[in-house]
Amino acid sequence: MIPKRQLVLTVDHEIFGNGSGDVRRHVVEPTGRMADICEKFGVSLTVFFEVEEYLAFEREREAIMVAWGYDPTAELRAQAVDLAKRGHDLQLHLHPEWVGSSFIEGRWLLRPERPTVDSLFETQEEVSVYIGERKAVIDGFYEAAGSARRMSAYRCGAFCAQPGRKLLRALAEHGIVIDSSLVKGMVRQDEHVHLDFIGAPVDCRHWRVSEDVAVEDTAGRVTEIPIYSRMGRRVQQLTPRRLMAKFSGNIPKEKQREMVKQLEIGRTPASVLRFLAQRFPIKLDFHNMSSGQMLRWIRNAPPAPEGDLDVIVLIGHSKEHRDDADFERFLAAVAADPALEVVSMSEIAERLRERMTDCCGGP
Repeated sequence: MIPKRQLVLTVDHEIFGNGSGDVRRHVVEPTGRMADICEKFGVSLTVFFEVEEYLAFEREREAIMVAWGYDPTAELRAQAVDLAKRGHDLQLHLHPEWVGSSFIEGRWLLRPERPTVDSLFETQEEVSVYIGERKAVIDGFYEAAGSARRMSAYRCGAFCAQPGRKLLRALAEHGIVIDSSLVKGMVRQDEHVHLDFIGAPVDCRHWRVSEDVAVEDTAGRVTEIPIYSRMGRRVQQLTPRRLMAKFSGNIPKEKQREMVKQLEIGRTPASVLRFLAQRFPIKLDFHNMSSGQMLRWIRNAPPAPEGDLDVIVLIGHSKEHRDDADFERFLAAVAADPALEVVSMSEIAERLRERMTDCCGGP
């Protein structure tokens, strides 16, 4: 019997990276609709719950309730517990920019100069305590739901996983076996962020790491499972679906202006053409791609190395979810394909633990 290709539907559960957005409109409601659709097909949604954002809402609860008229912390917690009760998967997501943030006159002021967990603290001990406390939030949701499941995977906010030596050691210390922050071929160099994933293993679906998510270490206790992507040109991203996801009326105007500014396209025809010709990794994003395109990518993906887990990680964002019908078409097509199955990140983590035990005699 040929093993099935395993798909992990991961959604980043968060408002926008500059602190704009509304928790009900951009997080709770769209995630609820996605979970409902998944349940029609008996599959789990893996939700990367943004704990640092959640803690900031809790810290500024009184001011937010005056500005928004409701308590976002209570709604986020209620949804997390409900999702866990219904069998969906909760994992940890962190944007360190929320540490030390403030809510002033109805607007969030974040700390963009600290985009990585490693940048928050000087010592390994501090990072380990920090990760342990954030893991406890996710585990608390599971406990409240009466679930024996515990958090096992992590995703860096905005893929900011470098430098990550202290982070990876902290993940291993707390038994977190998966990081899923890397996009092969991604490079980002700006005032605060320095990412270079070009050197990541090319022919692997996943690899063990200990010092850097892009560098394989067979002795590492954390497994990097990248978000599936293909190298292309930026012009290939100019699809109606992607443009709608990024620039529809659902997206705050200030966030749209920020995205355009960050792209540094330029204003001359020559600069625009140069921008569109740039090579760029295109992620398997179920909010930026049609169901048909996703299925073609999944079915045409090269086979995993012999004996390896054939895992493909898809990504989405609650704030970009608009098209319930196309998401349902995609899941219906997957359900009808005997070569494909949707699994949770927790299921993959358990299989990795079993392999590590078989190989090394222990975790």
